[in-house]
Amino acid sequence: MCRSSGHDRYVFREFPLGSSFKADFVVLNSYSGVWELFFVELEPVDSPLFTKAGVASKRLAGAIKQVDDWRRYFDENKAQLRADLVRWAKARDLLGYSSREEPSNFSGNRLADAATYLEARYVIIVGRRESLGPEEARRKAEYRTTHSVEIISYDRISDVVNSRYKNEEAWPESES
Repeated sequence: MCRSSGHDRYVFREFPLGSSFKADFVVLNSYSGVWELFFVELEPVDSPLFTKAGVASKRLAGAIKQVDDWRRYFDENKAQLRADLVRWAKARDLLGYSSREEPSNFSGNRLADAATYLEARYVIIVGRRESLGPEEARRKAEYRTTHSVEIISYDRISDVVNSRYKNEEAWPESES
């Protein structure tokens, strides 16, 4: 998901947004004065994206509603969100960086600093690539610009994992 290598990267599971919302995953990535925040919603792998009429399925529509709620929370609660992200980065990171001090990047931009740029992105992972015809694939891709949400299939995740780990002999000892 991250478009750059990043200086600091964290992953959180079931990250709360206040007392009303919870993201399945949050990926936090920093680079060159920017903190990217990816809110990730997981839907079942066998869920269709669209109905036969070409409209968003009930599952996809529900996921988009969640994303809209997260976006509103992000816009209205940045100070609290930053505090929660810092707290989780110090204690609950799935990548193992939790022992680090204050989250900051090589440019010295601290996550807790309100002047540091924080950009939110939204991702829904749902379905399989082969279940989409050309029209459905086009419609799925449009959500990135029309709804500011990227909808990706589980196949993309599988492709990344298979590419990264295709040569088992190259795996570090801790990953095998």
